[in-house]
Amino acid sequence: MKPTSALITGASKGIGFAVAKRFAPMLSVLHLVARGNEDLQKAAENLKRPGLSIHLHSVDLTSQEGVESLAKAVKDTTSTLDVLVNNAGVYLPGSLVGENRSDLRYMMNLNVLSHYDLINALEDCFPPGSYIFEMSSVAAKKLFLGKPGYSISKHAQGAMIDALRNEMRPRGVRVTSVMPGPTWSHSWEGAEFPKQRLLEACHVADLMFAAWQLPKEAVLEELVIRPFDGDIE
Repeated sequence: MKPTSALITGASKGIGFAVAKRFAPMLSVLHLVARGNEDLQKAAENLKRPGLSIHLHSVDLTSQEGVESLAKAVKDTTSTLDVLVNNAGVYLPGSLVGENRSDLRYMMNLNVLSHYDLINALEDCFPPGSYIFEMSSVAAKKLFLGKPGYSISKHAQGAMIDALRNEMRPRGVRVTSVMPGPTWSHSWEGAEFPKQRLLEACHVADLMFAAWQLPKEAVLEELVIRPFDGDIE
């Protein structure tokens, strides 16, 4: 069996960890990336199994130097990547104008530019048949008035993903934009919604895994999944 490698950012919690858990049985090499080393260690402990080599990277992806050091560390142990899950991101509430404005600059940096920098730093690691998942949001398709900065960053990311897909297609690399609606994660801690009102992270991970398993001549370009009762405005 051919060794299969993956790199997942934002991998210690939420959707990122759910994806790592879903994909791990099919992998021989797994790179987990997050800010907190303790959370990474816990994630790795839950994922370890015979035949799987797990590499942990505690990195601030908003720093270009951090992205470059991550890419170097990955290349030092893994010559090619079969799967990249660009999942790192942040949602900061607030208005566009005024004292209560959200930090659009920070969200653009993490939600868009860190993804761009990481893909470029690893550009020579994607063989034909490899797969890039870009974690976006339903906010890439509509403006949420209570979170304009987040919506702006996700619209920008959507344009980047379209460009990436077109540039990677001649190389035989598939690209999927993953756009979940509200999903239980640490961002929703303390929310008093009924459990079924938000998606579970495993729902998203299962669909991503199904997309990965499609034959090479097919690609699920956009994956949109929402709670049955719709978005939370």
